[in-house]
Amino acid sequence: MNYMNGEGGKLPSLERRRLLGAAAALPAMWLMSALPGGVRAQESNTAQAGGTFALSSAQRAAQIRQRVTPELAGQIRLLADAGLAREPHPRAVVHTQGLLPHEQERDASVLAQEDWRQTLTQGLAWCVTGHAPYATKAATYIEAWVGSYAPSFNPIDEADLVDLLFGFDFVQERLAPATLDETRQLGRELATGYLGTRRVGDPSTGLNNWQSHRIKLASAGAYLSGDTGLIAAARDGFIAHVTRNIDSDGHTYDFSQRDAMHYVVYDLEPLLTAASIAAAHGDDWYGLAALQGRLAAALSWLSPYAAGDQQHEEFVHSTVGFDARRAAAHVQGYAGLWQREEASNLYWIAARLDPRFARMADALDAQPVVRGLFA
Repeated sequence: MNYMNGEGGKLPSLERRRLLGAAAALPAMWLMSALPGGVRAQESNTAQAGGTFALSSAQRAAQIRQRVTPELAGQIRLLADAGLAREPHPRAVVHTQGLLPHEQERDASVLAQEDWRQTLTQGLAWCVTGHAPYATKAATYIEAWVGSYAPSFNPIDEADLVDLLFGFDFVQERLAPATLDETRQLGRELATGYLGTRRVGDPSTGLNNWQSHRIKLASAGAYLSGDTGLIAAARDGFIAHVTRNIDSDGHTYDFSQRDAMHYVVYDLEPLLTAASIAAAHGDDWYGLAALQGRLAAALSWLSPYAAGDQQHEEFVHSTVGFDARRAAAHVQGYAGLWQREEASNLYWIAARLDPRFARMADALDAQPVVRGLFA
């Protein structure tokens, strides 16, 4: 779930925040070796299909309904109402990474990516209100995409595709059997592809936010598929990446590469989302002993900036040329002081995994969909 814009370009206004150095690449086969016999779609190490979900089981959906306040439910409903008349915009290729606003197919791709976010918004609205048109709209988006979309395995272009899977969780009992199968197959494709040897991007993407999004997408797909081998591989990938990406003091590779709090958040949020996916299935990835508390250390490292006690001038020493292009094009957020509200969604998710960050979460204003999904 990406409510910040990373490689794709413009940072939207704060009320619409979208979460959103050369280094050696990870060895090409490091994740494949974690899968006995390699990853193949036909492998049948799979749980009962009827019980699979990415983040929200039927029991968890019931908890969300109980925990969401009437005020928050109203905010989610307003967002869903605004999208009810919107038509789907499926595309064979979605590409925003490395493009400035209005370059090439970026604008059309942004429009298509909104379908994925709308699937979650509509599905969550159905969950908290029981208003059938929201479920129907979420199903319309799912039917427009699954079965025809072929993943590109560019994790920046597909960062928000996880929202379609999260929306699927809420409405799957209302979908046709063929659509159920196609969506779970899409989850399997995302898991096998992002855990496999195919890599889009330069070598540093094996260590930075790109890999965080790969792990998030693979984890959601693996749990949705119900394949225990894929889930185990996603867990191994999560451990390997966190220990490479975050130093023991909480300093992230992305901060060294980009000199931007924006990318610290954009790196950590998918990792915490992956940990939340695991937690929803009873698996504690956040507290794994192998991580030696690195996720908590990273959140603590960022805390003085998120609290407003310290400030940071963004991208001054970035080693990535595209950051300078965006600054020169006056894309919002790629120069000047970092705005701490960018960390709102991150700390809301973090607080559900680690109560030590609840005060920070309460001090910031996470988006309604994030507050509802992680109620």
